[in-house]
Amino acid sequence: MNLFFLIIGIIGEIWCILPIFTFRIFNIGNGTGLVVFTAFILVGIFWKRFKAFINKLKQKKAGRIFVRVCSCFLLLILILTVVETVLMISATAKTPDGDETIIVLGSKVNPTGPSLMTARRLDAAYDYMTAHPDSVCILSGGKGTDEVWSEAEGMADYLIKKGIDEDRLYLEPKSTNTRENLKYSMEIIKANNFNEKVILISNEFHLYRAGLIARSAGIDYATIPARSVLVLLPTYYIRELYAILQQWILY
Repeated sequence: MNLFFLIIGIIGEIWCILPIFTFRIFNIGNGTGLVVFTAFILVGIFWKRFKAFINKLKQKKAGRIFVRVCSCFLLLILILTVVETVLMISATAKTPDGDETIIVLGSKVNPTGPSLMTARRLDAAYDYMTAHPDSVCILSGGKGTDEVWSEAEGMADYLIKKGIDEDRLYLEPKSTNTRENLKYSMEIIKANNFNEKVILISNEFHLYRAGLIARSAGIDYATIPARSVLVLLPTYYIRELYAILQQWILY
């Protein structure tokens, strides 16, 4: 058992550290991962002492209560994680019919172009637009404080360079979050009399939450998942677990 904790901890720790050094990305996702996998490593290294400590706690009533409360808390986290993960996976299966209006949900755009995660979303949009030459696409995302242009502009530039006709692209450069992405994109769709059934394109972990927001706004939608960059997946997956929980609580 100690070897199991040690191996999982080391693999997880490396996976959460890599984004910091390769892409200078640090957020609540890999921050949480570093804490959790450090705990795994420590439990693996000090397994015998850990077991002895737990057994000592159980010798007293207060200690037994403490162990049970901690166990229930960890079990709750595990159940929540499994449920959210299943919902994330199931959200990627809403297959388009072929005549919907595309909405690419924005994310980070660098001065030189879209980030790797954003580029994966745009590549998915490119593939679909190439296969469906009559389709139009809303590129949704405003300008962050650390961005030199809006996400919508950066995404349009990327698709135009790949050969997509500029006339098929509609920019929504005001939004600051997923809820606003959908709100402002639907305004463009209605103003241009486009099909109000939409295709949401985003990274696979994000589509469940985007779908929740779409349903709450009465939007009929399908999904196209964009493959996440493997080295970044745990970071954004863990962050999304928090975001989904926040969505459930607040909305």
